[in-house]
Amino acid sequence: MYLELLEQLYSFLINEIHMPKFSNLIEKNNLVPKSNIDYLDKIRGAFVGLALGDAFGNFIEGQNSSEIDYVLNLFKSDKHSISLDVSDDTEMTILFSESLIINQGFNPEDIANRFIRQPITRTGKTINEFIINYRDRKLEWYKSGVESAGNGAAMRCAPVSFLNYGDYNSLKLMAGIQSTITHVDQMAIASSIALSYSIAYLMNLEPFSIKESEQINDLISAVGDSIKGIETSVYRSRTEDEIENLYTRINIVLPKIIKQQEDMDKVKMKWGSSAYVLESLPYALYAFLKQPNDFEQILNNCIGADDTDTVTSMALTLAGAYIGFKNIHKVYVKKLRNLEEILTLSDRLFELSIKNKLNNPYRRMRDQIRTNNDSPENLQDELDQLIWMAIKHTKQEQFELAVKYFELLIEKNPEFKKNEKLKTNIIEAYEGLGNRFLEKGQFEEALKYFKKALEHDLNHPSILCNLAITYLNLDDLNKAERYSRRAVELAPDFKIGKEVLNAVKSLNKEK
Repeated sequence: MYLELLEQLYSFLINEIHMPKFSNLIEKNNLVPKSNIDYLDKIRGAFVGLALGDAFGNFIEGQNSSEIDYVLNLFKSDKHSISLDVSDDTEMTILFSESLIINQGFNPEDIANRFIRQPITRTGKTINEFIINYRDRKLEWYKSGVESAGNGAAMRCAPVSFLNYGDYNSLKLMAGIQSTITHVDQMAIASSIALSYSIAYLMNLEPFSIKESEQINDLISAVGDSIKGIETSVYRSRTEDEIENLYTRINIVLPKIIKQQEDMDKVKMKWGSSAYVLESLPYALYAFLKQPNDFEQILNNCIGADDTDTVTSMALTLAGAYIGFKNIHKVYVKKLRNLEEILTLSDRLFELSIKNKLNNPYRRMRDQIRTNNDSPENLQDELDQLIWMAIKHTKQEQFELAVKYFELLIEKNPEFKKNEKLKTNIIEAYEGLGNRFLEKGQFEEALKYFKKALEHDLNHPSILCNLAITYLNLDDLNKAERYSRRAVELAPDFKIGKEVLNAVKSLNKEK
């Protein structure tokens, strides 16, 4: 999103603060949005997962194992109504999200201002130092960041993914730049890019579709490619005092750990699990990738971490981005005190993501359709958005809205009416709305929308049958028989069609 602005910011920061160059290090782009994925649900899932992990981890951090088991049982139980509060991980993500929504795009100075003006729970050493630099010492926002390899930049990066799940270049630039507001260290910048990319990658996977180890290896390889070459400084692991960086730990060591299915405690002994991002991000990735299809087990994998809230938050962000909000057990969700705020922000971020046409899985449809060569670019963007909104509302069974968007689309460009891929969705929207009116007994309205559906496919047995049923309710037996007979002729095995035709014949005999 706003790639040109991001590139200008990137060049500015390289000149002003000698930010490491990473824009020209792109290896692959595996961010390909798919038309069968509900991205609103994915954004909601990731944001709710982030907050749940933060709230739960914050609640149990520092407690002994017996206390943790007790709290874990409360958390999983439907009988106990406990409410959990979030901490700095979620609060800074919320502030970042609010800035994106209010500015309708990325404004790092506004984000920095929000970080110093709003109270944040349990801020770490690096954030406190940033606040002193920016608020008290009056340094420019781009000179207030700290040389720290803490996980504070990664923990708040999820909104980058929500806006750029199909736009690799913008994702990488935005993730790196948002890090420099508070963390200018190479590893911190790499961590923000790595986690942002991981979230976006998972958003483009169907829920519960990871079945093979090869799929996990593909994800790890792609994440490694996204940060390759950024870290040129020497870093040491705290546990074994070895020279290592985030790229080598994710791209080389993590696949071996996954293959061996190492116990979480052993991995903690090898890597550590503190706020040092070399420890906490790979640990969170492993907690997720060890059992990616089991939300509860991912949570269990995190509870032994030293930086429990951030590790759990990062791991459950990944889980939520992968399985979506609808697949997170509501026993967990209802424990979150600020759930409505997070869902509202998620919805606004999704709406903002639509403005980035690279996120639109339907944009290729437009390219297959003959359009006027002199159509202005803003019209093309509007057509993309109308396609997306129409199909999204169809899939959510919000048929009245879907019909509204489809009719606007066809009004602006009648050629879309001829598109075979789009036709199926248009028929589904009209037929769905017709069925709604039919169920309510509003037969004239139902008739209107079934006829509109039929305009797109004159030989559609289901629509013909629905028309027959509607005419039957309007006591027009001749038309009811005509449409039901046509449905059966087209589909002899269509059970409902045959039942309707037999019913009409029976009524005609009685007359």
